Amino acid sequence: MSGFDGRDLGQQVDRALATIAAGPTPAAAIVARGRRIRRRRRAVRAGAVAVVAALAVAIPALVYSAVRSGPPGPVARQLTIAKLGPIARNGVIGSGTADGKPWTVRLAGGLDPVATAAGLPATGRLGTRPGGPDPVTLQVAGSGAQRLLAGPASPGVAYLTMRLANGTTYRLYPVAWHGHHYVGLVVPWNLPVAQFAAYSRHGELAYAIPFPDTFHFPRVVSWLRPGAAAPAVSTATVGTGFDARLNYHWSVQVQIGPWGTCLLDSSGYLGTWCRPTAAYPPNAVTLMMSGPMGLKAGITGRAVAYIQLRLRNGKTARLHVLHIGGQGFYALSVAIDHVASWIAYTATGHAIASGTGTPG
Repeated sequence: MSGFDGRDLGQQVDRALATIAAGPTPAAAIVARGRRIRRRRRAVRAGAVAVVAALAVAIPALVYSAVRSGPPGPVARQLTIAKLGPIARNGVIGSGTADGKPWTVRLAGGLDPVATAAGLPATGRLGTRPGGPDPVTLQVAGSGAQRLLAGPASPGVAYLTMRLANGTTYRLYPVAWHGHHYVGLVVPWNLPVAQFAAYSRHGELAYAIPFPDTFHFPRVVSWLRPGAAAPAVSTATVGTGFDARLNYHWSVQVQIGPWGTCLLDSSGYLGTWCRPTAAYPPNAVTLMMSGPMGLKAGITGRAVAYIQLRLRNGKTARLHVLHIGGQGFYALSVAIDHVASWIAYTATGHAIASGTGTPG
């Protein structure tokens, strides 16, 4: 989008005007001509802005694609991150500017804090340590032009890097608060983040490729070992259908890649649920997604071929399980109180798991 600028058009006007032969002209005519040139330049710039605005309204997906994959704007204007001292003062764990406006991230709420930033919703409770062996756990809050990212860091993390798609890299230093370490920042929602990495004083600990969520800020789901190859990306539709009671067409998509495993409700318009890719027990049936309109989806082990549902009206329905990369996936749109019980079967018809209510 940066190539389509009113300044370029204004320069073309200047060059065209420069070719006009100058001669002795009365002062009044010079002043009038200058006014006409200024009005023309303002009109050209206004027209360029109007076209850009029209494109943004008419084809938001194209604009998003251009922002994500095209040459980014001036990074210094998009985001700056200040290096704070090792101890949080007044709960401040991050500060800088986003799109030229200052931001500050603060912790509040005692030993299990939330992170806050002016103009953005607070995160959920952050806890005091990352989940499992992860070097950092990042929560995301916000749905407008900016996002708040914050979370606890392992004591061994000296700093994090956040690399953009164009190679620009930022450093984030954990700040101690009540004896635990946290990072926090505010970023424009469309910043093309390609990778996070965590470092100790001696070298890289892990790296993460965030899930490129189209409607939210890219989210960090899982971390990979230094030097480990990024897993290939697989995408498939788990299930689609039409709920006549609600006049509702639904679909669930799965995307597996270096970020982990993500289930998208109606291609992400209504929600995205992610977790690290894992090897589940062969007979596992786990509910992962609870979307609107009674939409449910989950993950199974590799031995589960289908799930038989028994409804409260006495009828039965078979639920197909899609297998990708050693995981199984199912989706259904049935109100919870309409499913009485379920049984998971192998391809040869052996029952290997069961339960009441919605599967999982």
